[in-house]
Amino acid sequence: MDIAIALLEVFADGEDAVVALARGGANEEALRRTLRATTFVVVPMENERGRALVEDGDLCERKNGRGVDPNRNWAVNWGVKEKDYDAKEEYPGTAPFSEPESTMLKSLIEEFKPHAVVNWHSGMSALFTPYDHVARMPTGTGAEAMLDFIKKIDREHCANACVLGSGGQGVGYLAHGTAADYIYDVMKVPVVYTWEVYGDLEAPYEDCYRAFNPTTKEAHEKLVRDWVGAPITLVSMLPGHPDININLSHGGENTPVVMNDASIASRRAYLADASSLDGGYARMALTFASVAACAVFSLRRRRMRRAQSTPPGPSTKRASVV
Repeated sequence: MDIAIALLEVFADGEDAVVALARGGANEEALRRTLRATTFVVVPMENERGRALVEDGDLCERKNGRGVDPNRNWAVNWGVKEKDYDAKEEYPGTAPFSEPESTMLKSLIEEFKPHAVVNWHSGMSALFTPYDHVARMPTGTGAEAMLDFIKKIDREHCANACVLGSGGQGVGYLAHGTAADYIYDVMKVPVVYTWEVYGDLEAPYEDCYRAFNPTTKEAHEKLVRDWVGAPITLVSMLPGHPDININLSHGGENTPVVMNDASIASRRAYLADASSLDGGYARMALTFASVAACAVFSLRRRRMRRAQSTPPGPSTKRASVV
């Protein structure tokens, strides 16, 4: 969530400050044209009730206030259970989209129709594309472009330390009913990613805070500096994606649409404004799904256990920005 806030602060400083965030030798004039044709939607926190549980002391909680994992509540392969399924870790709910968190994000994407969706997590250092529910990656020129994009993001923002490829191969286990797979397969957003931006795999089993958060001010500030520009680096590459057509001739100003944790009705009001923008705009939904502290630590437990028996797959994947 702090990365989202830092990005919004840079937006407030104007175009020059935003352009300065991009890394990797992006052409400045081309980037300026792309930014002026780009609308951002930022959701700093998805799981408000889950965050409250963490802040009340349950540092290893990952579910929402109704006991459901919102990232197992989407309709692609919903309810499929692996042999070591544990409802206390990943209960998918009573039906797809039974939860307000998944329903809200689905509505946002349906109305906003973004070109790219990035879902931000912590727990390890990784840049994942679909798929999560099978141990393979999409194919085709669009998928190849996505892989090229995250190779650059890894080099410029992750010090070549991120795992690259599909979630189903890189994590070491399969996850069913995830947002990324639904947004990519059903909603046909051309670029969909899950970015895992921090994880301490040496943390003791029950130390959820350390597992998912930098523990010093210096480490926290470095993490924010490393990642705040990653969305801008991604934007600089979007015109090169074969399935994205951005109208760079539009003369209007950049129109960031900032989403917060207001009501769904308020979010829809923002989207109604966004829908009136020129159809050639590149639309990015940056969902900083901060479930707080260590709200996904139980996922790490399953990852560590399964990784011993599941060999990692090759690094190829498509992007999604949520």
